[in-house]
Amino acid sequence: SVLMTSVSTCAAPIMTPLLTSLLAGSLVPVDARGLIVSTLQVVLAPVAVGLAINTWLPGLSRAVSGVTPLLCVIFVALICGSVIAQTAASFVAAGLPLLGAVLGVHLGGFLLGYTVPRLLGNNEAVCRTVSIETGMQNSALGVVLASKNFADPLTALPCAISATCHSILGSCFAAVWRAQKKKKDKLKQQAQGNASG
Repeated sequence: SVLMTSVSTCAAPIMTPLLTSLLAGSLVPVDARGLIVSTLQVVLAPVAVGLAINTWLPGLSRAVSGVTPLLCVIFVALICGSVIAQTAASFVAAGLPLLGAVLGVHLGGFLLGYTVPRLLGNNEAVCRTVSIETGMQNSALGVVLASKNFADPLTALPCAISATCHSILGSCFAAVWRAQKKKKDKLKQQAQGNASG
């Protein structure tokens, strides 16, 4: 996931202007060096620090592993909340079209991420993993990159909305799939119990 995010982010300085030019007919200037430096700071440096702590300070790693997921959720919520609060009037003005576009992107990612591996003959676990990976793009990273590398604060708004939406959708899909697995496991145990009894 980190590698995929890093590669796609490093490709952004080339792909964003190219796709914008092709699809919208105008060029959006992108500071390639700034995006790459920001990606190194926001993605790769924390991963390197985490790997180092896990390797050389495993006791510390175990001690903080119970609270770090919650801290990450809190920090992402604060970052996204800050962007949305700063651009609230624009968010209200954009309203349903912006929300619809963001939901469409993520629902499409979840659906295609599940369907394509299924059509290729992969098992349920692979399909669900690819679905989550495809549907839950790192929008919080987009918020940070947009805030640091573009002058207009509105560039971060779609990412902030996206981070919120994909977090809710991903949690819902994970909860449904977890419930389905528990139900399937329970039925399997009952069938085994009936067969042995």
